[in-house]
Amino acid sequence: MKENFKIIARDVNNCLLDVDFSVEEKDNEIHVLIKKEELDGRKINYITIESELCRAKEGDDGYCFYPVDFKHGVMMTYFSKARKNSSFRSRTSAMPVAGISNGEGSVFIHVRKMRCDARFFGSFEDGNYSLYPEIVLDGDDPDEDILVVFTKMPGATYMDMAKLYRKYQLEVMGARPLKERAKEREELRLAADCIELRVRMGWKPQPTPVRRQTLENEPEMKIACTVPILNKIIDKMKAEGVKGAEICLVGWGPGGHDGRFPDQYPCDERFGGDGALREFIKKAQEYGYLVVCHTNSKGAYEIASTYDEKTLTVRRDKNGVARIWLREDYAKNGLQGGDPWHICAKPAYEKYALKDLPVVRDYGFRGLHYVDELTACEPVKCCSPDHPITRAETVEYYKKIANLSTKLFGGFQSEAWFDFINADTDYVLYTSVVSFVTEGMNPMFDDVLPFFALTYHGIVMANATSGTVNYPIKDISEQLRMVEYGSRPMLYINSKFAGRDWMGKNDLYCSNDEEIDATVKAIKRAADDYDRMKRLQYEYIENHERLAGGTVRVTYSDDSVVTVDYERGEYTFDDAEGKNA
Repeated sequence: MKENFKIIARDVNNCLLDVDFSVEEKDNEIHVLIKKEELDGRKINYITIESELCRAKEGDDGYCFYPVDFKHGVMMTYFSKARKNSSFRSRTSAMPVAGISNGEGSVFIHVRKMRCDARFFGSFEDGNYSLYPEIVLDGDDPDEDILVVFTKMPGATYMDMAKLYRKYQLEVMGARPLKERAKEREELRLAADCIELRVRMGWKPQPTPVRRQTLENEPEMKIACTVPILNKIIDKMKAEGVKGAEICLVGWGPGGHDGRFPDQYPCDERFGGDGALREFIKKAQEYGYLVVCHTNSKGAYEIASTYDEKTLTVRRDKNGVARIWLREDYAKNGLQGGDPWHICAKPAYEKYALKDLPVVRDYGFRGLHYVDELTACEPVKCCSPDHPITRAETVEYYKKIANLSTKLFGGFQSEAWFDFINADTDYVLYTSVVSFVTEGMNPMFDDVLPFFALTYHGIVMANATSGTVNYPIKDISEQLRMVEYGSRPMLYINSKFAGRDWMGKNDLYCSNDEEIDATVKAIKRAADDYDRMKRLQYEYIENHERLAGGTVRVTYSDDSVVTVDYERGEYTFDDAEGKNA
């Protein structure tokens, strides 16, 4: 069996190294193990585990699927489709699993140890497909042994593999069904019973005209929603019969959205200030609405009163020099607060979250507290001498922040689908940014696979994609995608801001009575739609079938069936309980 595997290890100088490994077959599982002692001190950059099990040929029946990044989610490649030579590498920590459905040769790939450092490399070259797991060490010693399990599943589909991964999450990783958790936490039960409404209150420009901001040179903030406007919105919602909603306030603190983190409070006086905010929260709760807010445990801007360079993540650059990390994805244009520095997860919890989140809670917020990006980006290492941590240790601190949020507010939500803390997460804003494969993406990408929903529905609630945000005012295809994924709907007032429209060009606004009326109309429709199908949040997805003519059939664990017809632009709901069908 060992002859079917090959280990390709490259050090930080890109030199190939010999690495010993073992292979053990246990029933239908093949365990490939690389001992930690084999790798310590060798300054390995990354390791690729190649295998005959993970290959296919052009024209074969079947497909492979694999995680990519927060934008693309999980993608599929069909072996029968003609394409030019191409390849991809996923982000580390996106999801430590991938699969090949190829008849009798079907196999599920699962990185079980060093999973936070795992990614996948896929390629199509001269008629041959390959999909290999990789472990990224960056020249450091591993935290533990590397273990990759290849499960042989003859005839299996992606649904079979999603159910296998769900079983692992429930039995090994500590995930628990939503049904059980909602019985223990009233806030979670109430949240599962209603839609999510985010309201962005204000922001400064981006690209930022001032990289090193102070209170004296801070750019002017756009005030998009004040506390008096919030009151008008909920008054209208109540009058229109919206019985339940969880309202999440975004950019409510000093300087608006991404304005002065790690400062989380007070409520900016330009919105109305702390006293007015507390009164709004109390009023909204009397109306039957949950009110939570958006905080950030990653971003740091020099304008903040709590900015401390000693808390920042330190990473090695391409020359091996340790520097405080200016996030590459935002470095060019900055963010609203200026240069976007990154807080190491250890001080993010110990110095900031433990101090700040109880103060935020005392405004009266109750529900699924939102911490930005915690599940949207790969956890990073830090080599600061004051707080060095690995990716796995970063994950442990993010779990602490999630669990603190649950203890204080009643629940935890975040941004995307990276599944390293899903046992501690109640809801995510999207499972990918894109809803459909479009021209210009990687030539290997043929289809979007709702693997997160297939695995976690009934465990972690989610809005389908960023494209389905504000679905009542979106194209019918986005509305149907929301239904197909079994979403808890997300509506967002002022989702577009500072020139960024990654949640769609159509938006909800609140600057005058006419806009508020239109916004509440969309909220009411979403609330009514959700009321009809919300009990499905507590069910697993047991089957997901792509039928002829652009139709998808989704079967739930209670035998309810949702059929989505993209060609006709409609869906049907066959409720097994005969309620609201």
